[in-house]
Amino acid sequence: MAEVKQHWSRRAVAALTTGALFWLATAASAQSGAAVPPNVGSGDCDRACLQGLAEKFIGALLAHDPSMVPLAKGARYSENSVPLPIPDGFWKNATAVRPYRLYIVDPEWGTIGFYARMLENGSPVIVSTRLRVYNHQLTEIETVVTSERGRQDPAGTAAAPTDYLGDQPRPEYTQTVPMAQRRSREELMKIVNTYFTGIENNAGEKPPLFSSHCQRLENGRPTSNVPVTPGRDPGGINMSCAADLAMGYHRNDNRIRSRRVMAVDLEHQVVMTSVYFDHENDAAIRSYVLKNGKTVTVADTSPSTLQAHETFSIDKEGISQVEAVFTNVTYGTRPYFDTGFHMTSTQAVKDGFDEYPR
Repeated sequence: MAEVKQHWSRRAVAALTTGALFWLATAASAQSGAAVPPNVGSGDCDRACLQGLAEKFIGALLAHDPSMVPLAKGARYSENSVPLPIPDGFWKNATAVRPYRLYIVDPEWGTIGFYARMLENGSPVIVSTRLRVYNHQLTEIETVVTSERGRQDPAGTAAAPTDYLGDQPRPEYTQTVPMAQRRSREELMKIVNTYFTGIENNAGEKPPLFSSHCQRLENGRPTSNVPVTPGRDPGGINMSCAADLAMGYHRNDNRIRSRRVMAVDLEHQVVMTSVYFDHENDAAIRSYVLKNGKTVTVADTSPSTLQAHETFSIDKEGISQVEAVFTNVTYGTRPYFDTGFHMTSTQAVKDGFDEYPR
């Protein structure tokens, strides 16, 4: 297995921009006593097997019963960046699940990621999960749980908000791409990193590689191509993905760090990532000028961090679909897990910010 790990390191680093990505080379040995190479599956759990384990995990959540899913000895669990015993947190509070599933299946890495719409004590939430599988057992469980209610919807709003997710993911996430049209794992990861690089300290100078068909959903709500509300000036969410970032609307996203590729679904050309958005919100970036001369003033007065699982569909032009699950965490929070393919934040390096716990 050590040879497999070395092979992936050389192959990936050679294919990507120097310094942009580096291979995680720590072994996860807590599960069985034997070293488990990072991002290398045991090779005996295919797409159907991984999806089956994901459904068993959901069933175990609903039953509040860990014995319903095969857990490896020493399996670890985190929720919104916090390590928890099994079962705890959402595992004790999940009450129902809806049909919606977005799977990101990576048999080669022994990983499956998925989004599910669920209920937490009757309240609608979106749950993003990464399961690390080795020898048909779960060794790592990483979740983000966030409310479906948008910030713009006051508690107790009578009118039901528009349901943009529905019961199944957008077709771009589920279509099987012909083999001849598929990009390699390394190419997909490189394209995804242009998104985070373009947002970090965004001034419109580093445009991500977007498809002309790009659409973004964050916590189930569109954040691009939204019709302008009558009587209001258009903003970034009313623009295309490319126009929004070209205008420089995200200047206060000043450190986009702890970027990890958690799973790559080569069959569907989909990439799942984990990332943290730091907003220093100091005087220098609380007011900034867009490319069109408009001044933007940031309302927040204190530093903040958003944790996100973001999943990208890549077509022949570039990033076609973005679906993100965000939650607020304490400013500067680092991920509990570091499993995955790391993508460096230039600002984190400049700031001397350690992107992962030591």
